[in-house]
Amino acid sequence: MTPRKTALKTFAVLSAAALTSGVCASAATASPLAFAEMQAHAIGNATQVAQSLGAASGGIYLENGKAVVNVVDDAALQKVQAAGLSAKKVKHTFAALTGVKNQLDAVKNVPQTAWGIDTKTNQVVVKVYDAASKETADKVSAAAAKYGDSVRVEHRTGKLELHIADGDAIQNSQGRCSLGFNVTRGGEPFLLTAGHCTNLGGTWSGGDVSGAEVVESDCPDADSGLLTRPNGTGPGEINTGQKITSAAEPTVGEQIEKQGSTTGGGSGEVTSVDESVNFDVGVLNHEFGTTAHTDHGDSGGPAYDGEKGLGTLSGGDTQTSYFYPLTLELQAYGLELA
Repeated sequence: MTPRKTALKTFAVLSAAALTSGVCASAATASPLAFAEMQAHAIGNATQVAQSLGAASGGIYLENGKAVVNVVDDAALQKVQAAGLSAKKVKHTFAALTGVKNQLDAVKNVPQTAWGIDTKTNQVVVKVYDAASKETADKVSAAAAKYGDSVRVEHRTGKLELHIADGDAIQNSQGRCSLGFNVTRGGEPFLLTAGHCTNLGGTWSGGDVSGAEVVESDCPDADSGLLTRPNGTGPGEINTGQKITSAAEPTVGEQIEKQGSTTGGGSGEVTSVDESVNFDVGVLNHEFGTTAHTDHGDSGGPAYDGEKGLGTLSGGDTQTSYFYPLTLELQAYGLELA
């Protein structure tokens, strides 16, 4: 593989995230950066209006780059429309959906399942993989059934996997990942990747970096890892030249891009947020699901939307790729983007 020398360039073997295809047709009418700016503007406006609705908000999502605000009563609907935004009448408030999701989090020891909030359908979506045992599938399905139409259960084929595996060649001979983002702490440069990668320990190298050591590693619960950057500060940009200037929370329906050392670049759409994903190693909390295609060796790579960094790849299946939010990683380790 050709060494890369930017936020992802400099550590292509360290942490890779993958977003898949799925950019909607309207994106083709604008440049990627212009479309990203349009999405950012739509999310900002919709979030502000949704917050003003208080308990009447059902959350927001994007449809072809345009924001939709869910509401539960006519007064809120009129308020959203008066602000010049699209409104959709729904049954469940966002607070209620969050409450259901949090109650499902009490269901423990259920590998090969996941649940998170899908504001587009106004539901908590529960995924049960056929790799789950019958006992686990029955346990999760029974728990979901208690919440009626606020929850939908999807039965998925395949198996949830973290996208790193023995034999995926990397300098420490245990696995290959990809760099997520170049970051700093107290002016000192570091590399941010997935925690299930840094859990392997050892020293890491790739691109212009060698001898990088693990200084932080959190997985399960979170999925964040921090490595030293002995060769100096790397640029705050993706290996395509796209600059990353801020971290932001993902929004359902948002079109995103990715880079990964195995699958390379691509795009996809956010399908769920605040998801609890029950991998075999344990629960990864607060993940966001996407339609991105990823594979082994892509772990830790970045999801981004224009100049906004969104997260680092954990893993997934053939349909969904899960990322851990960048905002939580920066907060947990006291980091700033390079």
